[in-house]
Amino acid sequence: SVNTEFYINQALEDSSSMLNILAIDEITTRKLSSYLIRMLELSEQKSLVGFDIRRSLVSCAGGFLEDNPEDTLALKLLINGVLDKDYIVRKEAVALYKEILNEDRSRMALPAKTRISVGKIEDALEDYRTNPYAVITTNRGEIELELYFDVAPLTVIDFINRAEDDFYENLIFHRVITNFVVQGGDPDGTGWGGAPYNNRCEYSSEEYKRGTVGIATSGKDTGSSQFFITLSPLPHFNGRYTIFGQVLSGMEVVDDIVKGDTIISITIEEGKAL
Repeated sequence: SVNTEFYINQALEDSSSMLNILAIDEITTRKLSSYLIRMLELSEQKSLVGFDIRRSLVSCAGGFLEDNPEDTLALKLLINGVLDKDYIVRKEAVALYKEILNEDRSRMALPAKTRISVGKIEDALEDYRTNPYAVITTNRGEIELELYFDVAPLTVIDFINRAEDDFYENLIFHRVITNFVVQGGDPDGTGWGGAPYNNRCEYSSEEYKRGTVGIATSGKDTGSSQFFITLSPLPHFNGRYTIFGQVLSGMEVVDDIVKGDTIISITIEEGKAL
């Protein structure tokens, strides 16, 4: 309808990635083929379009190809996904190629590249002979963490790098659910943002207890800067989200946090107890 298209157009033009994604999902669900050229143009603006939006564009291509495998615009949209700069987007596009078109395009998709050099890993192994510690200073008080370098080394290195670059300063806790989690680390403050890259999951036998620190994801290997602290044991999270730390003190501060509270800073203590 005219009203539907009006709202979709408004959402696509909005600065909020969440609204952009909702619009793309609506286009896919309603099979509004008149938007495919616009979706293709959007997918070609790779440096300007966020990771989650590009994932939605791949899903959009798949939705149209399920109905018509010969849809050339949807096929071009899927090929853009196969050639995307992010490994997760490429992987999902290749999977849809195989599932819908029964074609193996894995050779077109470049393998994932690590952002952490061998030298940095070697330095970290030298620095963190015992697990490092972190202090999250919030407007409610301080939270002290042990970072599990021995369990999730790449995640911990990445978290430390961001903390030392002041990435987390003045970001809010955008998600607070009683008896569940306190979540922050999104530069957009919406739950849809993150650092401009993603990390591989590092699953382990560690369990989600009260005060466990994990990485938020929207699927395997999609973790970025968002992290959460559990307010109660969450056994159904075990083996599904990377665990990279545990609250040692300040759990009463975590309990007091409400949505919109601020991370003032995160400081790192390397390899020694506080």
